[in-house]
Amino acid sequence: MRGSAHGTLLIDGSLACPLMPDRLAQAIAGLDDAAIRAPSGDLTALIAAREPYLPRLKQSANPGGALRFQYPAAGTSPSVTCPRFDRLHKLGPIRATAVDLTDVRQRATHVAAKPRVLTPAPDHKTRDLPKICHQQTITLHLADLGHLDKFRQALAYLSPSWRGTYSTVRAMTEGLNGRLKGHDLDLSDPKSRLAHGRVAQTILVALLVTVANDHFLDAWRHTHQPPDEPDASAATFEIPAEHLDRSPLTGRSRPPPIP
Repeated sequence: MRGSAHGTLLIDGSLACPLMPDRLAQAIAGLDDAAIRAPSGDLTALIAAREPYLPRLKQSANPGGALRFQYPAAGTSPSVTCPRFDRLHKLGPIRATAVDLTDVRQRATHVAAKPRVLTPAPDHKTRDLPKICHQQTITLHLADLGHLDKFRQALAYLSPSWRGTYSTVRAMTEGLNGRLKGHDLDLSDPKSRLAHGRVAQTILVALLVTVANDHFLDAWRHTHQPPDEPDASAATFEIPAEHLDRSPLTGRSRPPPIP
């Protein structure tokens, strides 16, 4: 759990309702790398139970990078029920409606099927409540989280969508790291980076990666390009004489005006 913005909590990279149960907010506290890489059924259930408490993205980033989120209890299809939100917005009790228990969608969207936010008793005074409780939406600017913005993630941590994206990116990164370390330049060898200082090391690493990528591309071209196929990059293209402009140039490298 790191920081907050407009009353929402930044939990494992995602903004969350300030009244998310501690059991869910601290779901991964104290777990080692092995437990994260291969989550148990209990951990998977806790991560899934977090989702209703996460504000939903209502508007993508504008040119200034600001994002707009909707509170979980707001809107026509809230994901949680919150007595505090209902009290502040003067929402009356929901009328009982008949539900077809054989209809999966009706059962899932009914208010009784949604988590209920537990407010402290007695609850805080209205003026002391977080901004997110007073508004149906909030706008998150880049400066609202300060240096903690680097921890925010577009996908909920350890959710199925996060795992699907992360596994692909990690495989590509680890594969590239292995190739760079196994290349003749050997990025992991300190002798290839003798300069001192973070800036010098960063520049050297960038140059080594550029040279290695050039070697990889050249090897791929020699492997996949048939021997008898001409190299388009080495071919010379001649401009027909009738298309050449032989008029004299001025000091600004432009032909003189036509009289």
